[in-house]
Amino acid sequence: MYSTGVAWQAQAVSYPLFGDVGAAEFAAYHLAYGAAIPWVVVVPGFVGFLAAAALPWTRPADVPRPLAAVAAAGGLVSIGVTVLWAIPMHDRLDAAGFSPDVLDSLLRANAVRTGALTVAAVALVGALLRRRAA
Repeated sequence: MYSTGVAWQAQAVSYPLFGDVGAAEFAAYHLAYGAAIPWVVVVPGFVGFLAAAALPWTRPADVPRPLAAVAAAGGLVSIGVTVLWAIPMHDRLDAAGFSPDVLDSLLRANAVRTGALTVAAVALVGALLRRRAA
C-alpha cells in the first residue's frame, strides 16, 4: 500500500513538476531525482509489487482467492508497466532532456500503475477488513 501512495504523489506532484524545471537545468534535476529515489521509491516499490504478486501462494486461508488474485494482478501490472514503460521514459528523459511527449507518456504509464496499485490496495484492505470481521 506504501507504493500506492507514492504512485499517487508522483502522478499529482512529482511528474507534473518536471515540466516546471527549466530546459537548461532539467538534465541535472532529473539525474538528481533518479539518484534520490532508490531507497524511498524503487526498493519499496518492487518489494510491494512482488509481495502482492506472491499473495495467491502466501495468503492466509481466510483471505479469499479472488482478493488475492486482484492484489497479485495489481503487482504484476505494476512490475510490467514500471519495467517496460516507465523506466524507458525516465531513460529517455536522461538521454535527451525534457520532452513534453516523453513526460506525457510517463504520466500515462504512471496512471496505469497508479490504477493497478489502487485496485490492489482496495483488495488488500478488503481482505484485512474481512479478517477482522471473522
